[in-house]
Amino acid sequence: MNITVRTLELHLAVPFAISRATHTKKKVVLVELHEGDRVSRGEGVPDAFFGETPDSLDRDIRSAIDALSEDPLDLTSVSAALETRFPHGGAACCAIDILAHDRAAQAAGVTLRDFLGLAAGEPPPTSFTIGIAEPAVMAERAAKAAAEGFTVLKVKLDRGDAVAALSAIRERFFGTIRVDPNAAWTVDEAPARIAALVPFDIEFVEQPIDPEDIEGLRRVRATSPVPIVADEAAVRASDVPRLLDACDGINVKLQKCGGVAAARAMIAAAHDGGLKVMLGCRAAETSVAIAAAAHLAPAVEWADLDGNLLITDDPYRAVAVKAGRFVYSGRPGLGAIPA
Repeated sequence: MNITVRTLELHLAVPFAISRATHTKKKVVLVELHEGDRVSRGEGVPDAFFGETPDSLDRDIRSAIDALSEDPLDLTSVSAALETRFPHGGAACCAIDILAHDRAAQAAGVTLRDFLGLAAGEPPPTSFTIGIAEPAVMAERAAKAAAEGFTVLKVKLDRGDAVAALSAIRERFFGTIRVDPNAAWTVDEAPARIAALVPFDIEFVEQPIDPEDIEGLRRVRATSPVPIVADEAAVRASDVPRLLDACDGINVKLQKCGGVAAARAMIAAAHDGGLKVMLGCRAAETSVAIAAAAHLAPAVEWADLDGNLLITDDPYRAVAVKAGRFVYSGRPGLGAIPA
């Protein structure tokens, strides 16, 4: 197979801060399979929280190329091989899985949405993420997002003054706001912090506390006046049963769970258990990874797929976003082409 694997450094438009890190650039690992005129693409985006690095992804992707089948439409054997090689999912698994799905849909001559049976569905609007900064800076970024037509924001929080940040943002943005402390709060302080945000009409709070403390999350949810969504606590479909009474929804990230196939399993498990689902992404992704999730988006209630919108040097075009809504190209597979 004619495979190329390369690491690419992406640059964020503004410093992107969450409770545990600040990024100005991010490395991703891209993989391409050339078969005649067809180019199939995948992407892995490392996350240090899960022990991933660009080098480890490069090695793991190269070691798993043989999971691909000679038959482009044989995704069953690909999924089985990836499950054996990557039982905990992750970004390297995701890169191969996305490539396999792009390849299969292109071989079938249809978009990935069509291939997944989701073309008739309406995807939710994507949120735009506001990283942690001074309240006035966060408010200015929120106003800019509103001017670009976004109706939903995800606001990152830490242990600082969330009320000051939300108050400033609400003066400039009147749409839906979700907040994400990225597990920065303790179990004991989370209820009061959440209660303080209620006046700002928050849609939900994402992963307020340590993802290992499911009992604590259950306690927080029991007293919360707004829904609770689990992110880092929900990695694979096998995590869903223990979360059913600890949250109201989960954040499914292809990079976290291992790709499209694993994400579909998580979505099904969550919906069977009465949980809502958000499709999310990492701080910086190209349009290859974002497109894979965007094609899956009609299957979920919420979307947070702006990783390609936060960078200045996306090397691809695939699924456009206008006023916060996905605009599909109609090209087969992911629809990804060089920018």
